Amino acid sequence: MVAIVVFALYIGGFRDYVLILIQDTDYIDAQFGSGGIVYFADYPPVLRVIWAINILGGLIAPVLLVARSRWAVPTALVAATAQVVLLVVTFAVLDRWAMLGAATSWFDIGVGVVTALFAVYCRKMRRRGLLR
Repeated sequence: MVAIVVFALYIGGFRDYVLILIQDTDYIDAQFGSGGIVYFADYPPVLRVIWAINILGGLIAPVLLVARSRWAVPTALVAATAQVVLLVVTFAVLDRWAMLGAATSWFDIGVGVVTALFAVYCRKMRRRGLLR
């Protein structure tokens, strides 16, 4: 069940990533307002790569967990680390809170917490010998 929730969360994140990557201004405006259009217009390429790593890890780790693969742990840790880096850099450098608003900012912090807790859960499953 945990894996399904995380996978579903990251399916939504993948959709956001793709629509923002192709600069779908109607989508960006509807989701984030006019501040989102400005915010994502010059989003640094290195952050796009870190975001892609986060999304891919968030999609792959739950699949690996369901498959009972030991690779779920490092994949979940990579996704969580990428999410933390994104949050720290975008809040500290890109003024994320002001540009995207409180609701989006809190939601993304929540995604970071869920991703970190999922990584902890994967480690516990490995320690219990449930992953091979």
